Parts: sequence; structure tokens; C-alpha cells
Amino acid sequence: MLNKKYSNIAAGLVLVMGMFGGLTACTASNPVSPDHHTSQIALDWAGGYYSALAGESGGESTGQTGGAVSLWLAPNGGYRLDIENIKGIPRQSYTGKVKWLQGNEVDLLGAPPEYARWRVQENQLRNTAKGWTAKHVPPLVAALALPDQWTLTELADDHSDLTQKPPELTFNMAQRVFGFDGCNRLMGSYQLDADGKLSFKPLAGTEMACMEPTPERAFRAMLGHVADAKIQGESLVFFAADGKKLAQFRATSSQALPSASRQNNASRPE
Repeated sequence: MLNKKYSNIAAGLVLVMGMFGGLTACTASNPVSPDHHTSQIALDWAGGYYSALAGESGGESTGQTGGAVSLWLAPNGGYRLDIENIKGIPRQSYTGKVKWLQGNEVDLLGAPPEYARWRVQENQLRNTAKGWTAKHVPPLVAALALPDQWTLTELADDHSDLTQKPPELTFNMAQRVFGFDGCNRLMGSYQLDADGKLSFKPLAGTEMACMEPTPERAFRAMLGHVADAKIQGESLVFFAADGKKLAQFRATSSQALPSASRQNNASRPE
């Protein structure tokens, strides 16, 4: 059962990174006219979209701060939608199939009506009911945010026991990162350079004293040397500027894309 769970996580990551693996879009039940960017036969629309809802224009006010929309569209017809801090609910997640409509609009089947209809525009989606505009994010940003958590399995030049309280990282599509270093909580942000390579900005953290030996110092030092990241199957690998492997993580939980969209599992970004 556990292996199946991780297989589903990997499949979801593959779908979000489909533009790297050369996946193709499925045919439409209701075809629309191609325009090379917003039609179903193009691949531009696939991937991740994000909108911070504070100060949104259009739609009704939620009265919440820190609200956000994260939406993943798979090229073969699946979606996952996360709505955070709306109507007093920390997070609502929906998955299902995408139905293409006339006029470059998509309907997220299974999502509440006010969240379901989106107009596909150049590098963004616009919710037709709320007026939210979600911007297309880089493929790596979308793939990092898909699992709920990445758990450390290897740390170069460190022999700490990673079976008890292993370090963990969680990413979102606002390029924020939250985590645990084995002793203390971490928070901060990361950035992508012009070549799409990842590095971390200095992270803040709690300062609790831990009695048992932990990889805390080695883990924090490692994050400061990260110059690139790659997703290989259900694993996330960090590299230094000289190409040295620094650390490896596994996806340990995920609201993966629906079973109807889990295809091309053998095509993984390497």
C-alpha cells in the first residue's frame, strides 16, 4: 500500500513536470480554436498557477489575510486545486478532471461552482466567478509544491540517525519554504536564477536546545550551499555549485492528481 502511495506521488510530479518529459495533451471532447497559448492543443497552459489573495482585485472580500490559490493542471486532463484561508478554513483541496469549454475556458469538475470555472489567458488563469488571477509559475516551483512534505533521507558528509526525527521541508508556489532541521523549525524563501537553478535565501528558525544528537547544524549549513535542485521520480536532490550531491529527500505525503490523470508513469524527469 505504501509503495502505491509513493507511486501516485511520483506520477503527480511527472504530470506537473510534463513539459520536461515531453508529455502530450489529450484530445478535447469540446475542441476549441488553437491560438498557440491558451487552447487545449497547446502545452503552455499545463503546469502550476498561484495567486495570493490579499489585495485581490474583483471578487468578494474574504475577510482573511494570507489567503492563496494554488492550481495544478496536468496535460492529460487532471487537476488539483488548493484554496487556503478562505471562509475560515485553513485549506480546501479538490482534485478531478478538467473539462474544456468554448472560449478558452476550463471547468474543474468536482470543485465548488465559485472555484470551478477559469479563463485561460497568456501565462495566467482568471477565475470567472471570483475574479482571481493566478499566474503561471516555473515548472520546478510547481513540482516542489505538489507534495505536502519532503523528508530527508541522505545528507552528504553527515552520519546522523535520520530514522527518529529527520529534517523536513515544505514548499509553496509563492517560493516560500518551511521545515524542520531535526531540532528547530525553519522558515524563509528560495529563488531561481535565470537558468532555473534553485538556491535558498538565509532562513529564520526557532532556537530550542535539543539534548539528543541531531543533524541540525549540518542540515542548515547544507542549505546554504544549495545551487541546484532536481526531482527524480519521487525524490528531490540538492546539488552544490560544483555538481556535488548534497542531500536527497523523498515525498512523504501528497494530495496527488486524480487516478484518471496518472499516466506516463515511466516518463520521469531525470
